[in-house]
Amino acid sequence: MKTVKDIEKLLCEFAPLELQMSFDNSGFCIGESSQQVTGIMLCTDVTPSVVEEATEKNCNLIISHHPVIFCGIKTLCSDKDRMRYAVVSEMIKRGIAAIAMHTNVDICEGGTNDTVAHALGVKVEGGEGEAMRTGTLGKPLPLKDFAALVAKTLGDDTVRYAGDPSKTVSKVAVSTGAGGRDSELIYRLQDEGVDALVTAEVKHNVVLEALYAGVAIVETTHYSSERCIVDIIGGVLDKYKINYHKSETEGNPYRRA
Repeated sequence: MKTVKDIEKLLCEFAPLELQMSFDNSGFCIGESSQQVTGIMLCTDVTPSVVEEATEKNCNLIISHHPVIFCGIKTLCSDKDRMRYAVVSEMIKRGIAAIAMHTNVDICEGGTNDTVAHALGVKVEGGEGEAMRTGTLGKPLPLKDFAALVAKTLGDDTVRYAGDPSKTVSKVAVSTGAGGRDSELIYRLQDEGVDALVTAEVKHNVVLEALYAGVAIVETTHYSSERCIVDIIGGVLDKYKINYHKSETEGNPYRRA
């Protein structure tokens, strides 16, 4: 039977922790590294429902995309850190360990950005080593149709877009997660001749600058752009014949109006 540390080592052979971005907190973060793993739960986010699900399925290790503890904290109490306290305290009480595979999996070969780009039919030509991929569509599409393709591919009926619906989209940039916060990225993509950026959490000023630059925005939810993490990590575990469960209680927090 493998330990938590053994599992982390296997995962890091696929996506080394050295790849993670400076603000990140990927890797082993809760529990005993020497603990024997009785079961594994895969998820995007560790929420109270995922902890309950892990308990019911005898999983004492949760592997998530987003870290349970993301940045430096000064408190862990029910009054101030309500959901984080609920999650972390219950995991410790129940002996459930946590490993996060976050921006290292966004960046690595075969990670979230590669997975989404390939699913959309993008032939990746750039962005390796970054939390983004760029490339060309196998078949150029009007922006409206491309946005519909993104929605269908990701199973996200809340996808929206900004730009001329008839604009031809050929060259695409994909940045899973919160890739829509930096206006400097927009002008870089403009200089590279990118027609559309697929990402999430796009700031208002970034949308306006994208319209000015002629770079269309196709905005997904953060969750739907990165839900593929469970299949990616599942694929790594499959190679070692390690059993796991995929969370059935989490989902896209947004609904269509």
